[in-house]
Amino acid sequence: MILSRDEVKANIKDSDGWKLSGDKWIEKHFALPSFPKALHFIKEIGDAAEDRDHHPYIVIDHKHVTLKLSTKDEGGLTQKDFDSAYAYDRIFRKYT
Repeated sequence: MILSRDEVKANIKDSDGWKLSGDKWIEKHFALPSFPKALHFIKEIGDAAEDRDHHPYIVIDHKHVTLKLSTKDEGGLTQKDFDSAYAYDRIFRKYT
């Protein structure tokens, strides 16, 4: 179920640096200590995404990773996106 604008705002407020990207996406940029650490981070993100059956859009640029989330089959932001965002933040903490 698509979240209302107020629900999206509340989730963004409670998030750790995730931002709206247009009306249907949230995104966050992560800076890792090195390229190999960025690759390991992406591998863990991929495993978590497979487990959740909810896959992010991923851009990697050396040691910088950008993740974007949207529930494409719903046509916008759902709680799945924010639950995934929180999970990805927990994974990132292992690399800082």
